[in-house]
Amino acid sequence: MHERDCSLPANSIYRLVMHALHLFDIPLYIVVIFVLFRINSKAFQNYKYYIIWHTLINVITEFHNCILMLPVVHLPHPLIRATGIMSDLGFSGLFQFYFLSALIIQTGCSVMEMFYFRYQASVFDHKERYFTKFVKFFTFSFRFLTFFFPAITFGTFFYSIQLQEEYKKELAIKDPTIPEITCYSSVLAAPFSDSIMISTMITWFGCMVCTFSVIPSTTIYLNSYLRNTQNMSSGVIRMQKMLLNSLIVQTFVHGIMLGVPNILFIYTIYFGSNFEVAAYLAFGCLTFHGVFSTIAMIIFTKPIQDGIIEIFGNIAKVFQRFTRC
Repeated sequence: MHERDCSLPANSIYRLVMHALHLFDIPLYIVVIFVLFRINSKAFQNYKYYIIWHTLINVITEFHNCILMLPVVHLPHPLIRATGIMSDLGFSGLFQFYFLSALIIQTGCSVMEMFYFRYQASVFDHKERYFTKFVKFFTFSFRFLTFFFPAITFGTFFYSIQLQEEYKKELAIKDPTIPEITCYSSVLAAPFSDSIMISTMITWFGCMVCTFSVIPSTTIYLNSYLRNTQNMSSGVIRMQKMLLNSLIVQTFVHGIMLGVPNILFIYTIYFGSNFEVAAYLAFGCLTFHGVFSTIAMIIFTKPIQDGIIEIFGNIAKVFQRFTRC
């Protein structure tokens, strides 16, 4: 039987890649947030704050995964062991996992809110339309779930941590080849095993229902509305279409890079898995979905492009002045 070593660090290559990519991404996030604050366009007057909120959640999620949590997997079980700063400070694996889950739900909430805002901004008589009730119901439901999840998880944390220790001890008896199972920094996914886990799974399912109800339907509705409306100038319609298309592409990136890891995680829970490389690639997608979404936003949102070009233009001018001296 192997000896337990809860301080065993993550693989050096994995740790280096995660830290390096995060440090590489930070300047991009800073530039984008700076540009968004500087944009004075009427179309961005309030919408930019939703984008800033969304971008900040992406930054925090990436920082949490790369620096604070830095999890390693112990296959074939759905077992994650945190090896980052929070573990060194004594935080449990369950707490870190809950925090990551809350951030992912926040990401979904910010996307939902942006779609709701785009709907209200595009449809001038939205208050009179029946479809508004449909969108509003699911958006407000998601808001409720965003607050309900941390309330149910962190509110019952001390009860849940006791259950976690029991689950991990049971698994350690069945499979003594992974002594790190019982580490305080480890967390074992055990869905439908108790009332808290059941409530958590129902919350996740509710978030998915809200997301899949609003995003496709609102996309179809707005595309149809903008194609047929007579209440906007051609310039305003182009701007609305650009912002909608940018949001759709960002959402598609999130859907793929968050959806695939969740599918693999669920598969591991019920069937087990020995595909360690796939597990780490999935976690990489989960971690860096935000930066790919941000790049998509830059590519498809001209005012942000223009703001970034202006910044680099000013930097180039300053650099030229120094080189002439």
